[in-house]
Amino acid sequence: MWRATESPAPTPPPGRRRLLTAALVLGSLVAGLVPASGAAASPDRSDVAAFDAVDPFIGTRLDTSRNKGNSAYGNTYPGATVPFGMVQSSPTTYRSSDGDQKGGYEYTADRLRGFGMTRLSGTGCEGRFSGFDFPVLPYTGALPGGALPTAPADRITDYHLGFDHADEKADPGYYSVGLANGVDAELTATTRTAVSRFDFPSDGGATLLFDVAGSNNRVFGSEVTVEGDTVSGWVEAASVCDEGGRYRAYFSTTFDRPVRSHGTWQGSEVHPGADTASGGTTKHGAGAYLVFDRGVRVTAKTGLSYVSVEGAARNAAAETRGRSFDAVRAQSARVWRDALGTLRVDGGSREQRVKFYTALYHALLHPNVFDDVNGDYRGYDGRLHQVERGRHHYVTYAGWDIYRSQAQLVALLFPKVGSDINQSLTDMARQTGTWPNWPHLNQSQQKMSGDSLQSVVASLDAFGSTDYDRRAALESMRSTQTLPADATLRRHAYQYATVGFVESRKGDSATSKTLEYAVDDFGIAQLAKRLGDEETYDRFMVRAQSWRHVFDDAGGHIRPRERTGFDRDFDLGERGNQFEQATGYQYGWMVPHNVGALIEKRGGTEAALRDLDEHTRELDAGVYGTKGAYLSNQPSFTMPFVYHWLGRPDRTGEVLRRAADEMYGTTPSGLPGNDDLGSLSSWYVWANIGLFPAIPGTADLMVSSPVFERVVVDSADSRRRITLDAPGAGRAPYVAALRVDGRATSKSWVSADFSREGGRLDLRMAPRPGAWGTGARDLPPSYADGTDARNNIGVTPDGHGNLGSLDLSDNSLSRERLAEAGAAPGAKLPLGDTGVVFTWPDTGPGEPDNWIPHGQRVPLGGRQATGISFLGLATNGPSQGTAVVEYTDGSTQSVPVGLTDWTPGTDHRFGNEPLVVTTGRNRAAGGSDTAQTKVFGTRPVALDPAKRVAAVVLPRGTDRGVMHVFDVALTDRPVAADGQDG
Repeated sequence: MWRATESPAPTPPPGRRRLLTAALVLGSLVAGLVPASGAAASPDRSDVAAFDAVDPFIGTRLDTSRNKGNSAYGNTYPGATVPFGMVQSSPTTYRSSDGDQKGGYEYTADRLRGFGMTRLSGTGCEGRFSGFDFPVLPYTGALPGGALPTAPADRITDYHLGFDHADEKADPGYYSVGLANGVDAELTATTRTAVSRFDFPSDGGATLLFDVAGSNNRVFGSEVTVEGDTVSGWVEAASVCDEGGRYRAYFSTTFDRPVRSHGTWQGSEVHPGADTASGGTTKHGAGAYLVFDRGVRVTAKTGLSYVSVEGAARNAAAETRGRSFDAVRAQSARVWRDALGTLRVDGGSREQRVKFYTALYHALLHPNVFDDVNGDYRGYDGRLHQVERGRHHYVTYAGWDIYRSQAQLVALLFPKVGSDINQSLTDMARQTGTWPNWPHLNQSQQKMSGDSLQSVVASLDAFGSTDYDRRAALESMRSTQTLPADATLRRHAYQYATVGFVESRKGDSATSKTLEYAVDDFGIAQLAKRLGDEETYDRFMVRAQSWRHVFDDAGGHIRPRERTGFDRDFDLGERGNQFEQATGYQYGWMVPHNVGALIEKRGGTEAALRDLDEHTRELDAGVYGTKGAYLSNQPSFTMPFVYHWLGRPDRTGEVLRRAADEMYGTTPSGLPGNDDLGSLSSWYVWANIGLFPAIPGTADLMVSSPVFERVVVDSADSRRRITLDAPGAGRAPYVAALRVDGRATSKSWVSADFSREGGRLDLRMAPRPGAWGTGARDLPPSYADGTDARNNIGVTPDGHGNLGSLDLSDNSLSRERLAEAGAAPGAKLPLGDTGVVFTWPDTGPGEPDNWIPHGQRVPLGGRQATGISFLGLATNGPSQGTAVVEYTDGSTQSVPVGLTDWTPGTDHRFGNEPLVVTTGRNRAAGGSDTAQTKVFGTRPVALDPAKRVAAVVLPRGTDRGVMHVFDVALTDRPVAADGQDG
């Protein structure tokens, strides 16, 4: 480890970096290696090395004193694994006082349920975490007649293992514990193999129980076979949260000491000497026990596969043959040193380094290699597939969680892994025909909101992980998210894709779904732009601005919207059924791709700054009756960086440092919430290095004050290096000046080119805030493309009503009937003798043909005019709002707009004149009804005839129903002074 006073280490040659990734995901080992000593540091030293700083026990304790909505529980584990490994060999706990077992490892427990092969790090679904397949329990008791005294299926607790935390030790890739029965157990791992050593006492038995049906969640079948010194089998179990799919896992275990006798159990019956057993749906219903010499020290090598028992045996042989436990442990440590070495930091206290490197460790546990050493893997379609040589197929993604920072961290540190992840997700979409948002192993599952894995792909791609079938990925996104929305897994996708929001009556986190879908669509658009697909870019950027539909301009906040208007009685401080695991105040800042527009709609910089300051008074307030933030849960992750768009990056740094100090610690309860496969930890890593990917789908990086004086990113398998120097950051926490590759800049962000190619950032730090990052030209980008485009498809061909909808009841105008009534594409529609002539939108089927107003600017050519009129209708109306005419001289004029409901009978409001009358609306489900519909022209509103009209800004908000504007037209004929609409 080099220090800030030394010269930077030379860039490692490409060959070394290729070896690094090979070691990470192939589990390659070097016999005879011993763990390096690292930077031995005393408890009060701040130069503790990365490997030695990792404390796998952080996040293992549930803090029951805090009820924030989600558990104050990292739900991490202290077991043995390697980065992105298939195997997670770990203890799992049981609390004998109340039988609580959480489904994972919880620090207050007093017994262990054994040592399992698989584990998910940080999920919710308390008690239903999944994994813990094939637990092994060392047993020292007597075997009357060669049989276990009790069938584990009847009373597994008889075999639980007493332990004390004082007898535990955990390092990256290693775990050990001295058990109350006298056995010393040690665990280490390669990518696909668990290597375990059990040292039995001389005064008791030496038996290993293989609880083949002992998975955390429900089991649907299992089988075990003992053959010589090998035990193998499979289990079929429920995936994460014990809902949705079920997976089948296989194992094969060999030993370095002879098996003296064995037996099996099946249900309540124990069978000494039996070679096989199978179980149905009974938990712990089938297993085997193997007896060794008294006082033996036995090493077990257990291969894991999701293809076959033969694959599991092959995996173990390829990764561990001829290698001792100590050799495997040594190379596992070396792999972790290399992985942690991709992000080196200098400075900071010991506590800060422990928190930082433990977070980095946790951020690299998922997703996971799924292919066997021969390249075989079982796909989402249940078929056997072969991964391309030199690549890996990755599984298990918490989409809603990881798109906000973890995907970007993986791509930054391991771009080749990022490319393989993107290819894996593209293959997933090909095999399933759609995009599940929380796939576990090879099971397609939906959890949380959004199609966030599309944003994950876009973000990985933006950071340079582009070695995958990019066009296939984009085509899959485009085709599954395009109307008629019959291939998407987004809930309420048809309503969102047609009218631009999910109405609040749907419940089901309707309002936050609108925001999440907009972020997803932004990611699709950005990927399309990088691939030169302008049509897809334009289409999805329009949808990326859908967040505007749920912004209530009258109240200055995002809030639930009904088909008849905003629900202003909804308490934004409550979790309710409108916002996923968050409040409206927390989601009120989550428009990461267009923060500038959000600030404008919130009343401008001063008002937004005042609101954000109030919001961040509490950083982890939870979801019950609060206006505060919830930084231990994902919707708040990008919120602190809104200060960058407000010209106050100093306050971003203040919030990040407060969060690091107040919310995170080095005790087992040091993670303030569920880590969700590393997402909380990855946020913490970014927040401490002075960089953050605040705009998912891009590689734009916000620059803020780092905790450490020096940060070096050395991307594996890449020549990319990012160096950030911030001398004195510990005592001077504010950025006073920035140089990017030697050039001074006052911008508070760096572009995607820097993120992809690397470079150097030199920060001059100061004890107080200054002017850096405060200018109008210093603010990060806001992506506003698509804002002013037509955003609703209200006209559909007969028989294809699922290609659009005007209202929220799935009805649309008939393209053919409109043409018969004179409103064919491009047709001229005069408004009586007013001189107003509208043009019916010249759009094809499936193309947006009208505006649902949210403040779009419609250019009008700079001509002189005496009046303005609008062509449109309202659904669930009538609907009114105020447009603003912009003159070329910079002056403006407010113009009231009112439109009648499209099925009004003879009740025409506001002086509206029906211009197009049809009978029969197309239905999304097929066919049509018999309702008469009308499209109206509004009475012209007088304008200043001496001025030229540059544009009109449609109403920022409307009351009651949903307004639809098909065209805007001017007239140069006289307009009565009272010729106003509404």
